[in-house]
Amino acid sequence: MIDVPVLSIDVSKSKSVATLFKRYQESLTKPFSFSHSPRDMSRLTERLIKLECETGKRPHVVMEATGNYSKPISAYFQDAGYKVVVLNPLQTHAEKKKSVRKVKTDPIDTNRIAQVYYLNQFTEAKPLEEHILELQNLCRQYDGFNTLYTETQLRFQSVLDLLFPKFESVFAHLCSPTALSILSSFPSPTAILSASRDQIIECLKPAKKSKSWYELKTDELILAAQESLPSNRAQQSNIRVLRMYINLLVSQQNVLTDIRAQMVYWANFSPDYPLLRSIPGVGEATATTILAEIGDIKRFPSSKQLVAFAGIDPSVFQSGKFKSSHNKISKRGSPYLRKALYQATVAGISNRTGGPLNPILRDFYVRKLNEGKPAKVAIIATANKMLRMIYGILSSQRPFSGSK
Repeated sequence: MIDVPVLSIDVSKSKSVATLFKRYQESLTKPFSFSHSPRDMSRLTERLIKLECETGKRPHVVMEATGNYSKPISAYFQDAGYKVVVLNPLQTHAEKKKSVRKVKTDPIDTNRIAQVYYLNQFTEAKPLEEHILELQNLCRQYDGFNTLYTETQLRFQSVLDLLFPKFESVFAHLCSPTALSILSSFPSPTAILSASRDQIIECLKPAKKSKSWYELKTDELILAAQESLPSNRAQQSNIRVLRMYINLLVSQQNVLTDIRAQMVYWANFSPDYPLLRSIPGVGEATATTILAEIGDIKRFPSSKQLVAFAGIDPSVFQSGKFKSSHNKISKRGSPYLRKALYQATVAGISNRTGGPLNPILRDFYVRKLNEGKPAKVAIIATANKMLRMIYGILSSQRPFSGSK
């Protein structure tokens, strides 16, 4: 059992509750609240210094992971030189379930957090390198903006279906710069049919294609306009809303481009980035996300721990002699890493003109299908293999070789 003084903190948004412990089940104070202000944090540090003088041992700071709320507090004590341990809420929840009575108060939670820490072995929450922290923040913001962009595209298309139903037959990518430029100038079939060929071609010219392409696209736009049956209800307001969505889409595209460039900038500070990019199927965006979430590969003693961190390890259900053979993945790790792995795996196993992008992963995926596994289950199993491949590459600091 750990025999050190502990500052146990139950973190909330702007004010938290803490208790000082001299050792296991020996609290020195009643639970007290403090605000997340420099003044209160400084006072809390003074109490830790006093406790260290009394016990001769440097206190540890223990708290539960609470997303953004716990990050500034954790960073503050790390910078002050204290060992900080951030517990998984699942661990403290398990302790809470042992209680016969259902009680949830911040003062009681500080005792539970301390008890979980004293009775178990936990590793220190070591701060990530600055470039990894920058990269992690950018990757997560990119994911958030990308979700907003996807939602905007769907709303944009729903308005477009009312105004210009056949427009999507002309452009494969409705949100490409050329398509958005045409729609901004000619947002309805009537607008296209009222324009001259020269006006339409002039709007297409920023695409920098051949003359024959301009002529072909103009013909296709006129045909689409002739065959479209738009809604004639509230058309002017729909045109106004469509142009608003076009402006929003262009703005979001610029934001995503800028964030992605910054992601690559920070990723290039790590020697692991080119190693990840050497794996067929791992693109620019997925490589930066995988790097941001894993950080230093030495944090994981084995590939099994890395797989568990990604949340793609199978959950176990066993009772008596029964042991389930149809278990879902745990999904208890990083959702960002899990999503990036899934995307990289799908890209790696995809068949192209010259064959699969990643033959090793493709062969493994086909083998799982031949064993009778559903496609999604086979993809997850292949993602598991890819992550073990990543672990080997980053641990050995050798790029992908292509050998099985």
